[in-house]
Amino acid sequence: MKQGSFTSRDGTLLAWQRIGSGPDIVIANGLGGSIPAWKHVIAALSDRFTITAWDYRGLFASHRPADLSSVSVPVQADDLEDLLALFHIEKAIFMGWSYGGQVLVELYRRRPEAFSGLVLLNAMVGPASGSLRLPQLCAPIFSHLLTFWAPFWRLAAPLADRVIRSGTAVSFIKSTGLVGPDLDEDVFREIAEKFVNMDHEVFRATLESAERYDGRDVLPLVRIPVLIIAGTRDFIVLPQTTREIARAIPGSRLVFVPRTSHYTAVERPAEVASEVVSFLNSLES
Repeated sequence: MKQGSFTSRDGTLLAWQRIGSGPDIVIANGLGGSIPAWKHVIAALSDRFTITAWDYRGLFASHRPADLSSVSVPVQADDLEDLLALFHIEKAIFMGWSYGGQVLVELYRRRPEAFSGLVLLNAMVGPASGSLRLPQLCAPIFSHLLTFWAPFWRLAAPLADRVIRSGTAVSFIKSTGLVGPDLDEDVFREIAEKFVNMDHEVFRATLESAERYDGRDVLPLVRIPVLIIAGTRDFIVLPQTTREIARAIPGSRLVFVPRTSHYTAVERPAEVASEVVSFLNSLES
């Protein structure tokens, strides 16, 4: 996999990753995981497609922006436009996980002609807390919890990192049923380690911006093939929310993967990869 960086229009240095050859696929990650979360999908596609991804500003290998207010969804979409320009990508299949759904919907609002297809994986489109049960109740609680997010992780990160590296955390999470029994533990551990050690001030600010964003008005305007994949046990983007997204997008295909949560591509990687490959094959036929 090739890796590098590019300078966004406001001067922030952002990391990119690129692998494969062929028509373009562009990945928009979730907030809690970068390119490793797509490991099995990439393995199934990189012999036929060129896959490009980037790290959101201030997260993982990308630099922290000078102004934390710039981590909004519209600015992330600006960064995506700059990434497309860097690699001269005029048209692509886009795939977004979780928060990446918001970023891709914002890009579609601006540049629908750039899309030849769209895959939404455990994706949010409206405000972050709107995906939870009783959103009217959850929104103020969500906002209050974010106030303590960064201070909590400054204290908890060293211990959490040791627990994750020991394997205890993954085993416990599997035993609770929060994630599927077929979870790729190595990939999940890599995602968790990076999450624990990220800049949680940036994460908090980005999550606050996700709470303020609403791209649901774009969904009825979508006129491209769309595959939506979700977990039946997703506790972040609830199945009912995903059904509403699917109903709003004309002609979209909705696939629920049983006994998986918000990390469906890591919990049932073979099944997710198979669904994505079938979808891409249908675009070529």
